[in-house]
Amino acid sequence: MRAIVTGATSGIGLACRSQLLQSGARVAGLDIRPEPSGSEATDYRHIVFDLASVDSVRRAVDEADEWLGGVNVLLHFAAIWTPLRWDDIDEAEWSRVCEANLRGTFFLSQAVARRMVASRSGSIVLTGSDSVNMGGVAGGAAYVASKGGVIALTRALARALAPHGVRVNAINPGVIDTPMTAGWRPEVKQEVTRQTPLGRLGTPDEVASVAMFLASDAARFVTGEVVEVNGGFYFG
Repeated sequence: MRAIVTGATSGIGLACRSQLLQSGARVAGLDIRPEPSGSEATDYRHIVFDLASVDSVRRAVDEADEWLGGVNVLLHFAAIWTPLRWDDIDEAEWSRVCEANLRGTFFLSQAVARRMVASRSGSIVLTGSDSVNMGGVAGGAAYVASKGGVIALTRALARALAPHGVRVNAINPGVIDTPMTAGWRPEVKQEVTRQTPLGRLGTPDEVASVAMFLASDAARFVTGEVVEVNGGFYFG
């Protein structure tokens, strides 16, 4: 694989990046945070980008594609989370979240898909959220709405790109033990654990493994799917 992974410095993105490198893939990691000094592997290039800026997204994809020698996999985990509820959020915060999570996801996918269409092959894996199914867990309305848009976008892109040999799928993580959920109140995590049949939060590796499957040839006849990875928290 020659893969772009977003959100590559922490959580699910970091886990997926590690699994890819262990499998022998060449990986360009995109993140708003810089890579710690001296930590890059030979087959890894770190690129700082801002998902909320279309210009930044396009420049990052250009750099990644050139370094990879062509991209055939996009695994997209970067996102902005907000806890603000419907009665607290203002226009600026709504725009900040939706511009990154939905608009940024589209223009990232567009930039990568244009290259995949040219080579008539590729796999894109986007990231939704189980909060879309539940109407929110700890995230506010803007986060839920933006992730609902990503699920709709997955299906629209899957239909549009399938004739060009490009597959598009998404994962819907439940509550995963990542830096995003680290600040949640203990009682919220306890309630989620109580409602999860498997009795615990998920790990980044468990979500990354499903994303890796969807990106691989093992899923070559799978497109337009949204795969739940939630320990039974929601049965879709």
